[in-house]
Amino acid sequence: MQVLTGAPRIRPHRAPRLAVRSAVRVALFVALPLTAGTGCEPEPPTGVEVTEDAALGSENGLRTINGLRTINGLRTINGLTSTANMGPTSVLMSTERGRMTASYLARCALPAGRTITKTGPGGLRYRFTGQMGLAPQWESNTCDKDCQEWVSACMLSMINTAGQHVPLWLMADHKEIGFGKNPSYPRQEGAFFGNLFLAEPKAYYCTGKDLVRPGVPGRIGSAQSNPPYTNPYGNPGACAAHCKDAPGAGPGEAYKSCSGWDRVITVWRWPTSGDARKARSSPTI
Repeated sequence: MQVLTGAPRIRPHRAPRLAVRSAVRVALFVALPLTAGTGCEPEPPTGVEVTEDAALGSENGLRTINGLRTINGLRTINGLTSTANMGPTSVLMSTERGRMTASYLARCALPAGRTITKTGPGGLRYRFTGQMGLAPQWESNTCDKDCQEWVSACMLSMINTAGQHVPLWLMADHKEIGFGKNPSYPRQEGAFFGNLFLAEPKAYYCTGKDLVRPGVPGRIGSAQSNPPYTNPYGNPGACAAHCKDAPGAGPGEAYKSCSGWDRVITVWRWPTSGDARKARSSPTI
């Protein structure tokens, strides 16, 4: 890209891009395999795939609690793109770790195709692209409780304390995610919920029915280093024993609420061996 004299350069943020694709929308861009026979093509499952894809980039890899500590300093009465939150000297824009956190915030909150451009130190400009659209109103308006808890659940579901990328399938009682199992993701890892925006952040998970220990490096069930969340139900702390099933999903497939937390994201994974084989590293934030 040509840079005009005296004009700030525009630099896409180089954090790993989050390849979040609605299973319904995938049919618009790639050829899905058909079942044998001449009947109608089966309806693809709803839900959101967070997967490796050459065109869209990589998947989850938000690493450690360090970047998440910046979130509870954000001003939720201001839009995400306000100077208070994303000005050049703000906590999100002034460091690489902050900008990586901002990239995940944008991907969780803003819809696919929406890109915001913000100026960082030295006049450099960075682009942050939306994907999931869980709280699009936050771009320029207040992030209320509903916004805070959906974005928090999304961020928590993306954590990998080893900085590795592991393909995921997400299910939730949110119109941008929805329900429906995907046979490529047969293991229910767990569910995530909380509010990272509070003065004392609340970050929780519970274990899914298929969680296998020691698990995938950096994910729940493994020997995580300084994980940013806790299981409020202890060990094993199964979701099925403490959370209510989502009405749009099959029994035990996804959860609508856990102990009063009503914005919950349930995560399914590949078989453990496949996850470990496919995992790729990302930079620390």
